Amino acid sequence: MQPSAEANEYWAIGADAALQRHGVTRLGLSKAEAERRLAVHGPNRLPAGRRRSALMRFALQFHNVLIYVLLAASVVTALMQHWIDTAVIVAVVVINAFIGFIQEGKAEEAMEAVRNMLSLHATVIRDGQRVVIDAADVAPGDIVYVQSGDKVPADIRLIRAKSLKVQESALTGESLPVDKDPAPVMADVPLGDRAPMAYSGTVVTYGQGTGVVVATGAATEIGRINAMLSEVETLTTPLLQRMDEFARWLTVVILVVSAAVFAFGALVWNFDAGEMFMAAVGLAVSAIPEGLPAIITITLAIGVERMARRKAIIRQLPAVETLGAVSTICSDKTGTLTLNELIVRSIVISGGTYDTTGSGYDPHGGFLRNGKDVVVREDIHLTAALRPLALCNDAVLREIDGAWSVEGDPTEGALLAAAVKGGVNLEKLALELPRTDEIPFESQHRFMATLHHDHDGAGYIFVKGAPERLLEMCFWEQDVRGEQRPLDCACWLDRITEMATRGQRVLAVASKKAEEGQQQLAFGDVESGLVFVGLIGLIDPPRPEAVEAIRACASAGMSVKMITGDHAATAMAIARELGLERCDSVLTGRDLDALGDEELSEAVSVTTVFARTSPEHKLRLVQALQKRGEVVAMTGDGVNDAPALKRADIGIAMGVKGTEAAKEAAEMVLADDNFASIVHAVHEGRVVYENLKKTILYILPTNGGEGLTVIAAIAMGETLPVTPVQILWINLITAVTLGLALAFEPPSKGVMLRPPRPSGEPILSRYFIWRIVFVSFLMLLATFGLYELEKARGMGLDSARTVAVNTLVACEVAYLFNARFLSESSFSLKALFGSRAVLISVAIVVVLQAMFTYAPFMQALFNTTALDPEIWWHIAGASVVLFLLVEVEKAIFRSPAKAPSAPRAPATTATGAVAVVAPGDWVRPVVAGLLGLLIIVASGAFYLHTRASLTREEASAGRTVVVSGVIAPVTQTPIEAPAAGVVATLSCEVGAQVEKGETCGTLDVRSFDEAFARAQSALAAAERRLAHRQSAQARAQANLQRLEARSASRAAGRNALANARGVLTRAQAQVERAEAEVALRREAVTKAEAGRAGAAIVAPIAGFVLERKAAVGARVETGAPLFMIGDAKTVRLRVKAEGEGALTIAPGAEAVVTSDSVPGRTFSGKVTEARRTESGESVDVIVEVDNRELALQPGMEVSARIGIVESEASSTGL
Repeated sequence: MQPSAEANEYWAIGADAALQRHGVTRLGLSKAEAERRLAVHGPNRLPAGRRRSALMRFALQFHNVLIYVLLAASVVTALMQHWIDTAVIVAVVVINAFIGFIQEGKAEEAMEAVRNMLSLHATVIRDGQRVVIDAADVAPGDIVYVQSGDKVPADIRLIRAKSLKVQESALTGESLPVDKDPAPVMADVPLGDRAPMAYSGTVVTYGQGTGVVVATGAATEIGRINAMLSEVETLTTPLLQRMDEFARWLTVVILVVSAAVFAFGALVWNFDAGEMFMAAVGLAVSAIPEGLPAIITITLAIGVERMARRKAIIRQLPAVETLGAVSTICSDKTGTLTLNELIVRSIVISGGTYDTTGSGYDPHGGFLRNGKDVVVREDIHLTAALRPLALCNDAVLREIDGAWSVEGDPTEGALLAAAVKGGVNLEKLALELPRTDEIPFESQHRFMATLHHDHDGAGYIFVKGAPERLLEMCFWEQDVRGEQRPLDCACWLDRITEMATRGQRVLAVASKKAEEGQQQLAFGDVESGLVFVGLIGLIDPPRPEAVEAIRACASAGMSVKMITGDHAATAMAIARELGLERCDSVLTGRDLDALGDEELSEAVSVTTVFARTSPEHKLRLVQALQKRGEVVAMTGDGVNDAPALKRADIGIAMGVKGTEAAKEAAEMVLADDNFASIVHAVHEGRVVYENLKKTILYILPTNGGEGLTVIAAIAMGETLPVTPVQILWINLITAVTLGLALAFEPPSKGVMLRPPRPSGEPILSRYFIWRIVFVSFLMLLATFGLYELEKARGMGLDSARTVAVNTLVACEVAYLFNARFLSESSFSLKALFGSRAVLISVAIVVVLQAMFTYAPFMQALFNTTALDPEIWWHIAGASVVLFLLVEVEKAIFRSPAKAPSAPRAPATTATGAVAVVAPGDWVRPVVAGLLGLLIIVASGAFYLHTRASLTREEASAGRTVVVSGVIAPVTQTPIEAPAAGVVATLSCEVGAQVEKGETCGTLDVRSFDEAFARAQSALAAAERRLAHRQSAQARAQANLQRLEARSASRAAGRNALANARGVLTRAQAQVERAEAEVALRREAVTKAEAGRAGAAIVAPIAGFVLERKAAVGARVETGAPLFMIGDAKTVRLRVKAEGEGALTIAPGAEAVVTSDSVPGRTFSGKVTEARRTESGESVDVIVEVDNRELALQPGMEVSARIGIVESEASSTGL
């Protein structure tokens, strides 16, 4: 296995020693040797990890003990040939599995994103020649050349560097590019201080360099992080842990009770074993909250949508709930708490200190002195200090879509922005004082100098660089009047120290007048005699909104810790500006290495700032906090943050400036890179958890009521009031409608003024268990009571069961209003009408239950019958009584005075109401009396209410026609071949949903690549010819000038001059032709590159793939149709309507469309065409359906209820 650069410590040895260790010279490897080393060490790419297939991810959705019980029930019912029961149970399980499968994000793409960071190409020296190769072909020992803009292809030990700067923030978190120098450094320095090294995946921002490759692929620093990612264990969220425990507990209880009920019925009542087994299955089905996984998933998804509006993008659903339990936020500094953009914070000159306003590279802003605005044009000294910032500078500021960025060194970009804030016109100044010569920055001399001349010939020298170096080069300083005085070196050193302690990076600026006639700049011109102008303090500033966000975190009981790869002084200064607690002390990476796990666990509890940290340090800190019971959120934006992001309870990546590796390792991405968005996300997380608890407290009593109904029937020797398939219907519609409504509940007051909930908090408290039992018994009495009463009145079994089902649903509707508030009264307009979601869900349930009771196909499926209207009054009366009794129960527990045995004073609950106390012995007689009252009221409602009204036939009179058919799109659009070529790949399958702009395949780009390569080769040859001819022109020009000088002394003849002029003219013509050729070749390269870009086959609209007309390997021409896409935002249903009422269907009639493939959903449609068939007994009908959410897919079977008009005129249009 290839040793890593980390193991060999190449930065601590000389360049020649590194070359010798790899057996290579500065002329590089031979081609044969490079191939041999590639065969030994493998290609320069990161290993691909194993990824779960789609089938495996779908199968894992069934890995739940509650699902196991339902699957076992489906198998047994199938063996007993109860096919409808089997079908409904399997349908519920599969629907839940599909919801989980669809919502599961791309949780395994972090390592793929890290691999994508690697360079695609590399410039190496092979056989003494510089060549460009694929980065994957770089071998250990290769000599690599890098320059500004290049991505480093492997870990290299530099052997030469010229003004080389590398941006390593993705690995170290340090915002500034790092100066590189081949000189060795100490072996124990952290990664950010290893000047002789350039690491794979980092970017060269300035200069040039050459180095020997010391590690490739998995042995690189980025490969080491990739390996850490694969080894980091992803934690289970608190909700999933609690739900898993609850599922195991509930399964055991259900199985034990079902077995006991089976034995009781078979042994005590001598029931048939087969019937009793079906009764036990019914009990298990009724007690299992099979809709709970789906409702939790949907509730979390609603939280995701709410957070997205707050710029927090959730990648993994359980992270929504985890946010509500976060107790510690570990935040990276650069780019997260700070802007990752340098600004000039202060300018110190003899006249005093000036502070800047504004942010980032945006040149809008100004200067303050002693807190007051400064008019720069009236301050001669400040104006003189700003000119060198603009002139001794190679950067360029750009504004793109309102955002300012820098091309070049970020430090120089910050200096330019400061100069423009001071009123400097960069273009005008460059014309007034054009640059004549320069000394570029080198790490050896630590400064940059430029020579400028005005149009009168006067010359000026401007110098910027390290303060200590410039102080050595200065004799004078500039006073407040702009005059020179002797340099006070000690005073300036004190100011430098003061600025450094405030976390500022300090530069110095100096100037002098050039010698008369001086046209070139040498080191001797600037080594002494300079006039010291002032000091420039730069800093990566805190985000303004981060300060308020940290304050909000403290109010919410969350601590914020800053973990950065930057220097300790800088970290402490930023921490103070942010207002972090205990920011006077800092632990560095070396300090962390010296601490054991137990010592580190103690240190993290009292330390807020951690500096010079590596990826391993960040991972250890997260683990140490988790060991102390903290729920940890880790924020970051670099590759170095990815392992800790994955290990944290919730990883939070920056969406704008974050690397893809960080985004894919995180559960949440901040779309605006705003730390304050985390606070909003935590708020939504707490609201989601509150609503989940309300939902659970609603669903479990309803399941309990169903289960107790089955138990009571068996205990009394009665037939089951509800069948297993009817119970599944109840659970499904109430979970996805009534239960879902609670997910939209608004937040309670003070949700962000409470500490985070304990991660080990159980789902069911003692009071929750009491409420479940209490409400379950009320539902039992209402359901079983009405079931027995209707049977006593002579009603058939199917009719009595229909009453029982509707009673259960009505009671669940009533209890929904109770469940909106744990202990607060629901006797208010706010409680009854304050939630639009609740009212809509109740309306949907009413419609569904009407279909369940009266629709013929539902009657056949569930064995139901139509009910007389008067029976609905009995059902409504029972549900109202349940609502009132639960309100009485809440009132009892709300009054501390009536609960003297309460062990402690009431506390605030998750809903902001007074906490309830656990029921004591005094509750039993109260509840017994309430239950007796329920029986009396329910029985009396039957005898006091008058019967009748509409007959069953009248109730079921046809005002709608039900038809069935298959969905088809209204319009179709082809995906055409963008160019002629061979189809290489096809990814969009028939029936798949595609988005506009989605790539559905590619054409073979080898021909385009070959043309592009030929064009590039021709361009390179033309550029070489141009350079050769420019050189010839320069030689001809120099020869002519020499002869003209000699002609002045008559040393050169006229013929020689004429020949020289002719040679120069011809050379100039050749240069012009060569330049024209280069321009043509560049245009050819551009066209070839456009041809390569056209190789993607892209969907022009969103919709569903209806047909695939091409095959891989087929030759296609430009514009040939490859796919057909149906625009499914509006879909069509073409059916033949027959029977009573069909002939009255007319265009414009409303239609309601449903599909078993989209349970619980209805879709609005309208009849666009209705034509009577030749037989005259049926009608061909076309219904167009609104499908903006793309829930209905082409080919999907649906049913439609079409409204009809009972009049003779309704036949118009047939």
